[in-house]
Amino acid sequence: MIEMQTLRPQPVAAKFSLLIDASRTLTYKELFSLAYPFALFDIKTLNASLYGQFKEVFVTKAQAVTESQLEEIISLVDFIPGATTSQMMVALGTIAMKNAQGGVVALVAFATPGALLLALLGFLYSRYSDPRDLNILIFLAIQGIKASTVALILQLMISMAMHSIKNRVHLSLSILSAVLLVAYQQSYVLILTMMMGGILAIMLEYDAENTAGRSTFIKDQTVTPAIITDPKLINIKNSHKISQLLGNKSFYLYAIILLALLYLNSAYQSMILDISLTFYNIGTFMIGGTPITLPFMYAETVLNPLYINEDAFWLGFGLAAALPGPYLNFAIFLGTHSMGFSGGVCCWIAIFVPSILQIWGLLPHWGNFKTNVYMTKFKQGVVSVAVGFLATAVYYSWVDACKYDMPTATVITFLSLIYVSLLNFNSPAVISLGAALFIIRYLALWYYRELDPVIFQQ
Repeated sequence: MIEMQTLRPQPVAAKFSLLIDASRTLTYKELFSLAYPFALFDIKTLNASLYGQFKEVFVTKAQAVTESQLEEIISLVDFIPGATTSQMMVALGTIAMKNAQGGVVALVAFATPGALLLALLGFLYSRYSDPRDLNILIFLAIQGIKASTVALILQLMISMAMHSIKNRVHLSLSILSAVLLVAYQQSYVLILTMMMGGILAIMLEYDAENTAGRSTFIKDQTVTPAIITDPKLINIKNSHKISQLLGNKSFYLYAIILLALLYLNSAYQSMILDISLTFYNIGTFMIGGTPITLPFMYAETVLNPLYINEDAFWLGFGLAAALPGPYLNFAIFLGTHSMGFSGGVCCWIAIFVPSILQIWGLLPHWGNFKTNVYMTKFKQGVVSVAVGFLATAVYYSWVDACKYDMPTATVITFLSLIYVSLLNFNSPAVISLGAALFIIRYLALWYYRELDPVIFQQ
């Protein structure tokens, strides 16, 4: 049994376990076997059914995480920047094994299967400069995938808007952010707009409730539990927390990696270093969850440096939605398509590392600022801005999907939205149906109506 020391004096003779509720410490093999099946689930946004799966596996079955720990982790990943499902796996793996290696093992088990498939598809698709050079059925399926992708992005935007647009201030921030992105199309505009949105939300919504919240925040800070010195252990008095030492080291490591990428990118003219820095920054500013990465990626890889052609970008996002694992696996498709497997691996690692370091770095401090009303208002403003960014992503993806056949793509987008919003189809099912409908549409034109579609004459 692992022992740990706090800053308080401990009796010399009485060593005892401080593991919460006698929770088990899993082995690498046990943790991998628990985390791997999650790669096969349709996990695209955190919802009640996913919470239930995490609770059943890690709390009830493995008894490696307590229910209170799970609830605290859920509240944190819903608040901080980063990929929510990936951060959940990192935090649960870290607590289940009582060390940082457990978080890495859980994330690898969760994300790797889908990443390998997307890397292979990205490499194969890069061999065709014109998608019309592909097999006819594959080409038609790709058009259907892109049409269904529009519906998935639209559904994400609607879901975020329903939860975050609560007043006229939030609505105004969403509209303003969409206009700014369309007008300037620069990644730094996205970052500045997000910061501006958070600050404006605090300023415009400041009232008596904020003052009360600040008093509560200050009061909570006075009862912060003792800090652990061992980076591998969990504090019994604040059981969801990773140690303070591991949290601080995570922030230091984040800064070191960022500075190293900035230096190497300026010293050496390398496309891989440049795009790795880009994806590292995207992973950092993922406020509002994984969907916000979409407009960031689009601005960085399509609109400005032109690493990726627009057709490949939206296809990659659709494939990431259809395949197992998190949306962030989308990065490995883009990297492999533009720079081969080495570029794909660099992009994949670069976009995940900030999320890992953020969850390790912020968990020890979560009890100190989770009741801070200013942080809450700031987050609401930033998410409102993200809704506007997603609205522009819907537009750009729809334009690309309609490039060859606007009526068919629009109809499939509408049907896919019905599937995912009203009929509760999962993402793989929606993508598959979109591809099938597009193929059926053109088979009907060829074999039953004996018409020559204009899709290949452009």
